[in-house]
Amino acid sequence: MENGSYGKGSFLIANPVLPDPNFSRTVVLLCNHNDEGSFGLVINRNSGLKSSVVFASSELLAGYECDVFIGGPVAPSQVFYLVRSPEPLPEMEEVCPGVHMGMSWEALEDIIPELENPNENLRFYMGYSGWGSSQLDGEMSQRSWLTCDATDPFVFNASEQKIWPEVVRSLGPKYEYLLQAPVDPRNN
Repeated sequence: MENGSYGKGSFLIANPVLPDPNFSRTVVLLCNHNDEGSFGLVINRNSGLKSSVVFASSELLAGYECDVFIGGPVAPSQVFYLVRSPEPLPEMEEVCPGVHMGMSWEALEDIIPELENPNENLRFYMGYSGWGSSQLDGEMSQRSWLTCDATDPFVFNASEQKIWPEVVRSLGPKYEYLLQAPVDPRNN
């Protein structure tokens, strides 16, 4: 996918000039994009919590230590999850090849027993990133975001701190200068 082209299954890679601190050095997996707006999950903001703590009352997740991420600033109590599976998963939407998104605990009950190593192939997200109609287009015209096709190795990277720099590097040498940009451009 060439930079500037985006839709469902794209990564939105925060340009260091993006002024919103909610998105500083983030990578957003775009899960839906149409004329009504856009919806995505920040994939590299780990909350530092595990599913066993956040969902302590859930027998379904007993014994699992899946990472819980901050999916974005909108509706922080709403829970989403991403599952890595090469096979289609019932009741879940494939967002990019091999990555499926869900919200339903009933679907999760069916999926967890079938998952190979849920701690590595299941991630939870509290909240989401959302844009109203044409809002993301406006941010794109201001060059707030770079784009590329989403891939599961980045979504399920063992180190969330490495996701943004590795995705930037995947764009090619002409974007590597971004890795040296200060977090706050006023400090340049």
